[in-house]
Amino acid sequence: MTIDEDVREISPYFQVRQTTWGGRACFSSGNIPKGTIVLQVAHFTGSSISYEFRKEVCHNCFAYDNARTMKYKLNYDSVKNLIHGADCQINSKKFLGAGLWFCSEYCRDCYLQIPNIIELIEFYEILLRHFPNMLKRYNTIPEQETKFNSISISESIIQSAWDEIEINWIPRIDNMKATKKINKLPPISEDEYCCIRFVCESLFNLKHMDPHSITQRTFNTLQSNELGKISRFPVLLHFQKLVFQTLYILLPSHLHKMLTIPLLRHILGTEYGNAFGVWQEGEAAESREYFGYWVFPEASYFNHSCNPNVTKYRKGNSMLFKLNKDIKNNEQICIDYSGVLNLPTKKRRKFLADSWFFDCACERCNSELQSVH
Repeated sequence: MTIDEDVREISPYFQVRQTTWGGRACFSSGNIPKGTIVLQVAHFTGSSISYEFRKEVCHNCFAYDNARTMKYKLNYDSVKNLIHGADCQINSKKFLGAGLWFCSEYCRDCYLQIPNIIELIEFYEILLRHFPNMLKRYNTIPEQETKFNSISISESIIQSAWDEIEINWIPRIDNMKATKKINKLPPISEDEYCCIRFVCESLFNLKHMDPHSITQRTFNTLQSNELGKISRFPVLLHFQKLVFQTLYILLPSHLHKMLTIPLLRHILGTEYGNAFGVWQEGEAAESREYFGYWVFPEASYFNHSCNPNVTKYRKGNSMLFKLNKDIKNNEQICIDYSGVLNLPTKKRRKFLADSWFFDCACERCNSELQSVH
């Protein structure tokens, strides 16, 4: 399929097309007035709430109440009907709540009504049970990260690392009994813990997603920023291996079959350049809290501009993209990636280059650079 065929159904207000200068962009399908919501998306492949907010943010609507713990923790009584008839490793007497908290009974019930959600809850519970021991063994010595970041990264180095996992590590693990496999769980930190949950949710959503859906098709065509991100932060290669190893050992069979090295690399590689922040609602940009991130494949084709014609914002568990000015037919529709539009030109462009691996050449940057010279 061509790009146009894959993603043409994203919105009636714009088309995604290859550009003459390289890459893809969204172009308006007509003259559109200011205030028009050109896209609203609620289907994300994966999300991650930062560890520090794990009890303070609702896992359904992402509500936040000034650092207060959410009132409704998942308990066994709320999931026991889902367990009935399912092949789950959930112990009624030792259920920890799977690390899921909600702002209301309504949000908890909405979450539990997601088809097959017990599969995801089961893994979250398994991970939560093993996490304390994995965290105790995590090496927090700064020299360790310095060592990993000293590696010179290339595509062949990345591939070699994954070949070692596939050729040597996986066969060793597969030949072990279950109890010995658990002893091979790697040490992880809170960052890996949150990423593992993100990847598992992505696997779960992809498993149960219509393969012909627009979300699936746009996910398949997302650009991976794996090489650029790991080249800048080589420690991420080690990080990714810890994530994969934990998932490989702990995932129940119904999700384990989804886990492959290429899919994990695509999930993480596309997250590096396409994730949106989960921000606190109702607060000014300079004072709002950052809770984590999520990936909306349909919303990942907007290019950046330092003078964007679209304002993006969160409404509950959806993202909306609203025109902040009138636009003409075939005009490119752009958003702000950075949240640092008030910075001086050079600092702003450096932030974009460091975070999204491109040198911004939008009209504002070009105009400001010319005025400097």
